[in-house]
Order: sequence, then C-alpha cells, then structure tokens
Amino acid sequence: MLVRYLDAWTAKALRSQRGGTYVECGGFAADALRVFGEFADRLDGHHLELVVVGSSAPAGAPEGLSVQVIPSLDELVSDGPVLTHLDGPEAWPQFASLARGKGHEVIVTAPAGDPRVSEGCAVELVAEDGEARLLLFATADVKHLATFKSELWAVDEFAGIRYHDPHDPERTLVDISLTPQLLPLRRALLAELGKRGRCSVAELQRFTLLATIYRPEDAIGAVGSAVAAGEVVREPEKGRLTPKVVVGLP
Repeated sequence: MLVRYLDAWTAKALRSQRGGTYVECGGFAADALRVFGEFADRLDGHHLELVVVGSSAPAGAPEGLSVQVIPSLDELVSDGPVLTHLDGPEAWPQFASLARGKGHEVIVTAPAGDPRVSEGCAVELVAEDGEARLLLFATADVKHLATFKSELWAVDEFAGIRYHDPHDPERTLVDISLTPQLLPLRRALLAELGKRGRCSVAELQRFTLLATIYRPEDAIGAVGSAVAAGEVVREPEKGRLTPKVVVGLP
C-alpha cells in the first residue's frame, strides 16, 4: 500500500511546479528509492526530495533526486507539498502537526488496536494468520484522501490480506476488490441516518470518505441495496440514485 500510494504521489508531484518532499521515519527508505527509480527519466528539472530521519540514506538514489538525512523531525524544513511516513507508537507526538497545512499528508503504520484511529482515515490490514497492522492516513485535502482510498482498493487482491474497519462494531473482514463487500458500509450509513434523520446521498458520500474505509462511490451501492431492502426511503421515490436524492429511515 505504501508503494502504491507513493507511486501515485510521485507522479502528481512531478506534474506540479512545486514538486514534493517525501519524509521517511521508518524502514521504508529503500523501497521509496525503488519507486523514485521508476521515474528516473522524469526527475531532471523537478524538485523531488527524499528526507530520511534518524538513519542513514540507502544507496542507489536516481540522478535528479535530492536526498537529505536529518537526525529528527525537528530539523525538517519544507515549504512545499510533503508526504511523511511515520512508523510505530513514537509517531503520534508529531502526527497532528505534520498533518496540518496545505499539501501535507501523513501515513502512519502502527500496531492494530491503537485507540488513536479517530485522528485520520484508518484501516487494519489483516493477514491470513490473523496478524494485523494499522494503516492511518491524514490530510487536510479531501482530494488526497480520495486518491488514498482509490489506491487502497486497487491493491493486489491476492496479496494475502483483508481489510477491517476499526470503527466497525461487527469486526467484519473484507476482501480486497475494486467492487468490495458493502455490508459494513451499509450498517455504518444506516447508523449515520439514525443520527441525522434525513440527508442527501451526497452527504452520505462525504461521510463515507471521511469516516469509513470505503470510497464515496461505494455509498451509492450501499444506499441502493438498503432502499431495495426497505431499510431506507428516498425522495424522489423513483429514478436513478444520484447525490441529490434525499434519503432517510422509514
């Protein structure tokens, strides 16, 4: 997942005049260099920087990539877009400050079951043997969050992992698929409608983006199945289910 998102982030950074800075605080620097190496023919003339915190930089940086080593995050200086990977419990003290600001994005990898999952978009990756790891993404830009969600569901479905939404009280494990199982989302949307009473499908799509592991477009399918089951009423009663349709509990 880190490789997939860094690949998408790098492509976007190279299309921007502002470039970007990737900050690695875990053990992912060598993998990051392999991602940057795939863009070696496009790095010249662009500002793309790798900052490694607290350890030495791996060898093999492609020409055109700026590499910097700093002892701690306190030494980080950047006025452009920044993607930071933090690893482990020690990540949390810096998390909030790094997630603030235009163009700032943070990915945290931490033990499953961490109570601070409400601080961003969180998903637990569960292996076949039951071992789980928390992945949390935070940004002030919903467009970046939407990109993260797209990459989340585009991961190889044969990777040997499933997803769990840490906010799902049923703890349902969901197979990775471009057309995922929507029952956990359906339950979450029904619970949200119980709080709101009535709202537009667009509002439920935004809730889906901000508060679940699913993508906004998945809300259409989940609401549609709830309407078909009689769990939700809609206005107008007929026609295509669009973001402007108002829905509520019967």
